[in-house]
Amino acid sequence: MSAKYIRIAKRIIEQIEREHILIGAKMPSLRQFCELHNISMTTALACYRYLEKFDYLSAEYKKGYYVQRPCVVPQPIRRQTFPLFKTKVCNTDKRPEQRPITESDYSLATAQLDTTLIDRASLARCLKAVTKDADFTLLYDEINGSLALRTQLSQHFATQGFTVAEEELVITNGCLDAVLIALESVSQAGDVIAVSSPCYSGLLDILATIGRAVIEIPSTETGMDLVQLESALITQKVKACLFTANHQNPTGHSLGNEQKQAIAELASKYQVPIIEDDVFRELSHQRTIPLPIKYYDQQGWVIWCSSMSKTLAPGLRIGWCVAGRFTDKFIRQRQARTLGVNQPIQLALARYIAKGYYATHINKVNRALRTNSDQYIAFLHAHLPTHADVYAPSGGLVLWLTLPAVDTQTLADELSEKGVYVKAGAQFSSTRLCNDCLRINMGNLASSAIYVQLKQLCKLARKRMNT
Repeated sequence: MSAKYIRIAKRIIEQIEREHILIGAKMPSLRQFCELHNISMTTALACYRYLEKFDYLSAEYKKGYYVQRPCVVPQPIRRQTFPLFKTKVCNTDKRPEQRPITESDYSLATAQLDTTLIDRASLARCLKAVTKDADFTLLYDEINGSLALRTQLSQHFATQGFTVAEEELVITNGCLDAVLIALESVSQAGDVIAVSSPCYSGLLDILATIGRAVIEIPSTETGMDLVQLESALITQKVKACLFTANHQNPTGHSLGNEQKQAIAELASKYQVPIIEDDVFRELSHQRTIPLPIKYYDQQGWVIWCSSMSKTLAPGLRIGWCVAGRFTDKFIRQRQARTLGVNQPIQLALARYIAKGYYATHINKVNRALRTNSDQYIAFLHAHLPTHADVYAPSGGLVLWLTLPAVDTQTLADELSEKGVYVKAGAQFSSTRLCNDCLRINMGNLASSAIYVQLKQLCKLARKRMNT
């Protein structure tokens, strides 16, 4: 006979599966659970840990335990593969035209959280509180940014197994600001920058604006083609690399820890800086927050950039960078652009993290996004033709669709006339290998308004794939 805590846990699992206990419901406290089942605290704790192990419960700091459904990754409509190609240097001066997008709370075009997932109340309380603090001076802040915020970020990352000292952090105006400063710190116009393929359109736009050439490194099912990366580092005079290792935009694809370590070692071996855009790292659909490439960096060649724009709220515009051996250059470049970052927002975010609000928020958001991803993919699976692909992401806010033989830019234009906005695959590559792909935001909670748009997308996709 199984242990008592297992028997109790299995009864709870059965109730969850039968929806007698609803997803998102808060479980009784451990003390209440002891009284309900007439068990010891040790047995109650073992039961909750068993449920956590099998992904039926999630603990939130100072909040308690919440019910969730185990993450079952839906089968793709067809096995997703990434295009295979021989890398070559491409100029970025002929980027696809950026068509204006009319945004709404339910846009499928921009990777952002549903407005209901933004923790407005706690953020507002923190902002109000810091204006009454004695250190609220509105004077110029430290050159690296608010010490209070850097300290809280350092402590927060440590809970995820990633140690960053507060003196290493430089606060910036968002992640893209950090990436741009990093690029200008380590490269010049005309230099070649290696990027993963496909690559976030905003990064390609930055490279085009500052006159850098790109060489795309193919993605693979297990991460990135490191053979072609090393070949490019040897033969193509690559000045820097610009990679996202965790929940890449646009695919939601992630690199394994072995690949992250290998990339850090290649950077050191060939003395080529790696700029890591890690803005989606904390939006994980798995049980744990993954480590960045920076974790494996022993010689300071990785410049780690991130922000809270995707995890908390896009309007905050607060990011950070750990620039390693390039810290002095990075700070000089930042000073040439701006003397600092909004002080009240920095202090409010420091308070927000210190109060435990941020850790709680991340847990809540990731539970919602994991369910959302399953619902979006299940809907697309049911309504798209069987020869379409939907990549099941490991985290993040976006889904990557492949619609064979469909010009997705034309499809996107047709959808926009119906008030449905998506991003065509051509925006995410300097090659033509993504012209039959498109990216949609799945940060908006599944709703009737979202399903109306997805139905329009699937209807037009079916029409074009059948002609």
